[in-house]
Amino acid sequence: MDVNSISSNVSNLNSLPQQQLNRTSQNSRIEPISNDALNLSISEAYNLKRDELSNSLQTFNEGIAITSIAKNAIEKQQDILSDVKRTLVDDNIEDKNQLKEQLTNQLKDFTSIALETKYKKETILSTQDSNQENSNFTIDTKEAYLEINKVNTPVISNELANDIQNSDLNNEETVNTIVGKLNTSEKYLNDLSNQFEQTSQQIQENAKDILKQQHDLVTNNQTNNVNFGKEASDFTKNNLFANVGYLAVSQANIVQEQSVRLLS
Repeated sequence: MDVNSISSNVSNLNSLPQQQLNRTSQNSRIEPISNDALNLSISEAYNLKRDELSNSLQTFNEGIAITSIAKNAIEKQQDILSDVKRTLVDDNIEDKNQLKEQLTNQLKDFTSIALETKYKKETILSTQDSNQENSNFTIDTKEAYLEINKVNTPVISNELANDIQNSDLNNEETVNTIVGKLNTSEKYLNDLSNQFEQTSQQIQENAKDILKQQHDLVTNNQTNNVNFGKEASDFTKNNLFANVGYLAVSQANIVQEQSVRLLS
């Protein structure tokens, strides 16, 4: 090959129009990744997780409220049954039949407590309301699924009131039978209270985990805010490394194409 020919080609390379070189430079320019887009992505992810945890915590708080309301009401009902029993076994009362109205009114209070124990207009200790569609409260979150069943405690007071009204309370055997039913009812209420307590503890454990996740999320977000520039830089760098092979091939193809064009 003629050396002068090579020199000529090099001269031609140097004499390429500046506009063409500028166009080539523009076509191969790599635009930086927008920090605004990265900001938005991280912010959206944080907000989404924050809202998810907040909704779960709110649901757990409602479950804790339901169980707490139920336990307090059951405690009042237990007190009423204890008072009725004390009256029936009091040997100092000569004519217990005279106390029937008093005992019946106490049992009416028992029923009233059940009917008035509600959460968001839904009764917890009574299923006598025909307008209620559900027989339980559902605690449904991403972390847990629990059901708090409604119960019908008025059936206790209604049965006891009928027994008291239709029985001779001066008859010891009759009184012992009613007292036996009272003991059974007290045990039932105690078991019921324990069930609500166990459900409450289970919900609280889940709520504690949510609180920890919220704390970690806020802490991590604060860290991200402090080092956001570094995080953005690392994110951009990682994307560049992931695509470096494609960039290298692309640049090689451009150089090869220019070389073929210049040497042809």
